[in-house]
Amino acid sequence: MKPTIYLRAPIQVILMALLVSIPAFAISAQDGELEGVVVDKSGQVSFSGALVRLEELDLEVSSSTNGAFKFNNVPEGEYTLVVHYIGASKVEQTVKVEANSTKNVEVSIGADVEHLENVIVYGQAAGASSALNQQRAADGILSVLTSDAIGQFPDANVSEALQRVPGVFIERDQGEGRFVGIRGLEPDFNSAKVNGVNIPAPERDRRSVALDVIPSDLLERIEVRKSVTPDQDGDAIGGAIDIKGLSAFDRRGQHFAVTAKSDFNTLQGETSPKVNASYTNIIPVMIGNLGVAIAVSWQDRRFGSDNVETDGGWVADIEDSGFRGAEEFEQRDYQITRKRLGYALNLDWFGENDTHLYLRMLKSDFSDQEYRQRIEYKLSKGDLASIDSNSARWTDIDMDRELKDRFETQDILSVVAGGESEIEEWNVEYELGYGKAAEEEPNRFDTQFSEDDEIEEAGYTSMGSTPRLFYSANGANPANFELDELAEENNFTNDEQTTLRLDFKREVTISEFDGYVKFGVQQRFREKTDDINAITYDGGFPGDRTMADFVTSDSLDYDLGSLGPTIDVGSLSSYIAENKSRFDIDADNTALDSARDYNIQEDVFAIYAMHRVNIGDFRVVYGLRHEATSSELDGFSVVEANGDPEITPISFGKDYSHWLPSVTVRYKQSDQNILRFGLSQSVARPSFGKINPSPDKVEIDDEDLEIEAGNAALDPYESINLDLTYEYYPDDQLSAFSVGFFSKSISNFIYVADVSDVVDFTQWTQGVDTSEVTDLDIVQPLNGDTASLWGIEASWTSRLSELADPWNNIILSLNATFTSSEADLGPGISRGGDIPLPGQAKFVGNAIVGYENWNWDFRLALAFKGERTLEVDLSDPENDLIQEPRTQLDFTARYDVDERWQIFVNATNLTNQAYYSYHGNESFNGQYEEYGRSFALGVTLRSL
Repeated sequence: MKPTIYLRAPIQVILMALLVSIPAFAISAQDGELEGVVVDKSGQVSFSGALVRLEELDLEVSSSTNGAFKFNNVPEGEYTLVVHYIGASKVEQTVKVEANSTKNVEVSIGADVEHLENVIVYGQAAGASSALNQQRAADGILSVLTSDAIGQFPDANVSEALQRVPGVFIERDQGEGRFVGIRGLEPDFNSAKVNGVNIPAPERDRRSVALDVIPSDLLERIEVRKSVTPDQDGDAIGGAIDIKGLSAFDRRGQHFAVTAKSDFNTLQGETSPKVNASYTNIIPVMIGNLGVAIAVSWQDRRFGSDNVETDGGWVADIEDSGFRGAEEFEQRDYQITRKRLGYALNLDWFGENDTHLYLRMLKSDFSDQEYRQRIEYKLSKGDLASIDSNSARWTDIDMDRELKDRFETQDILSVVAGGESEIEEWNVEYELGYGKAAEEEPNRFDTQFSEDDEIEEAGYTSMGSTPRLFYSANGANPANFELDELAEENNFTNDEQTTLRLDFKREVTISEFDGYVKFGVQQRFREKTDDINAITYDGGFPGDRTMADFVTSDSLDYDLGSLGPTIDVGSLSSYIAENKSRFDIDADNTALDSARDYNIQEDVFAIYAMHRVNIGDFRVVYGLRHEATSSELDGFSVVEANGDPEITPISFGKDYSHWLPSVTVRYKQSDQNILRFGLSQSVARPSFGKINPSPDKVEIDDEDLEIEAGNAALDPYESINLDLTYEYYPDDQLSAFSVGFFSKSISNFIYVADVSDVVDFTQWTQGVDTSEVTDLDIVQPLNGDTASLWGIEASWTSRLSELADPWNNIILSLNATFTSSEADLGPGISRGGDIPLPGQAKFVGNAIVGYENWNWDFRLALAFKGERTLEVDLSDPENDLIQEPRTQLDFTARYDVDERWQIFVNATNLTNQAYYSYHGNESFNGQYEEYGRSFALGVTLRSL
């Protein structure tokens, strides 16, 4: 598909005319300029988010990320410059501005405190203060995590750091944070950027990158925007995450830090090293200054998990018994080694005429070696002997013992080049971004040993999160399990995106109301390819091998029952390498597995216009954005050709566009009280896995058929968003309180459903013998009709400075988000009534207690995520898959040996919180997985 640039409709003409006409009304005559920077006493640390005010003119701006501020068109005269920064005393300074000249000033806050003792420079208070100031200064609803705040928690990556932000929760994989949800909405509703551009995703089914691949040590700050303005991408129903890399101008001078630590995981008894380092400096170059920031992070983590789960849910009135029963259980043990290597290089050059040029590069390499031992209890293959409300016994069942040997690599590259220049009255921003993500899964083997109809009896003697499973003695004899099937895969996913952006901004004054107009264009070209090469072998195994030939002598520490004998990786790998050419190929399953490739090309063109105006104590931002999306989806299907299965290409095309108006109002009743209002429209495009034209999984096992399919006809989510927030900032205190209401009216919401009873499975299995299939399990995403979500979000942060020493060094941070939703599945769906919006967390909260005094720093953090509906069963509501609430408790302690050396201890998941999902109610296990606790000891060396 050729790149599509949308220049056909008159949208651009309309918006351009609107914006160009505004400055034509009235541009204030340029008199003088006042610019400066807000720093600490030493001048080494700059402060962003400080409110800078010219009292006599009633003009106010906020300092940027490098502490800089600027007033244009200032009439000649003498003025009082007032700087207010949360956590420090207000500073006043007299300045004199002359016509046709620029006045430069430097404002020091906290000037009465020595640099290394300044609580707004280092430590917990510094992180909280910086975040609150940027939040207060923002046009919309913004939450910020600074590098200081990130460093105060034992969070391994960006995702885990974000769970501390009000309204944010994370989805985990093997206990590690990966994807981020905002305001109770699942991750598909949100967008994530690094240095202002979207990062492609290496995972085959995802649109946004899993944030665990980005080490938190490479960052300066993370911004979470919960209301949008027209100059921001429209795909942010829940919110938009922007991850900012290090900049030398944030630190104003040479700075370095090196950290080394070692983690210990109690479940696996393994130790894992990690090292990270950063360096920044500002160097005079030509007629300006070049800022250089370099960071690197390396980790080798060894851990794992124990798991028990049901496959296929629980069947009502199973075998006409009058009881709900499970047809299949699985026990799993994971042993994992994850290695991460991340690099960041950020260059910033500031020259004359307010020219700023930058180059930002991020490289992340991730590898994951996973060994999974699994037992499958195929109860439904046997005969039900007895069952009651808490137990069941089956006879003559099938049992499989399996080993998955998978090595996976993920590589991400992001390069962003751009700048900002003043051209007469216009500020022009220009940017070119390129991102590439790739995932390789070479030589993956899933090996299955089976015993059919020979397990005398098996079942469960208790239910709940960890059902107590049992099997007869012959189920523990590895000689009874014959080598039955082996699946080999060599998979590759590639995702590339190029982004071009051009923005124009001009300050205007209309009827004495100052502000600016801004308009711009953006084009994104994206292509994602997934290439799966799969072969299934089902016979011809030399030597009639059984599992007894490959049993490991090492016993696994599995806490959820008995795994019995397990498979040795080395001996099995050697056997496969020596004999693979002699194996028989299962033509049907090989064809079905190989028909999962796809290529999706998606181009998005956006244009916007907006106006920001200050009207007394009101700041209003309003405007319009238009986004046009064009996509081509190519995949494969299995068809019949001369009685044999054959793979044939299929193609779909989908074009759509959206008008996205928005208005944001900030009312500053006083320096302490701020009200915010926002009304906007936004969208969220379906993940690539959900619109994949090829089925993600089609697997036939005797009479069982399991299908996981995408839906190329899915429409994007569309939402009307309302926000109303009150914020309170006490004078001269490190403290803030906020409470807000939000609601979202969502159309075309997407849910994943068991559609076994409502779709024709033969559309995915033409040419394949399915005559013996009697048990279907088909899962597919569908568009619902409409959904409504509303909620309340509250946050309080305070240093208890009014208490007596030493209690006045306590810092508390509490936040909670309550959400409720109703979703209509739409016409034609047999299941009646509304459901909760899939993936929505009903409650998200954090409680953080910090203490810092002299050389000591302690922090105890609790993160809570409420119940979520993960999957909907259209025929049986009692079989909906629900994730139970999760609470995690973490602790960190730090001690400054001197001004350069620090030692620290981290403790993660102190309560050994597991993951648990269930079908209908807590008694019916869906998946239970435990990870153990982790402890770390480390040391940091930093410059003065």
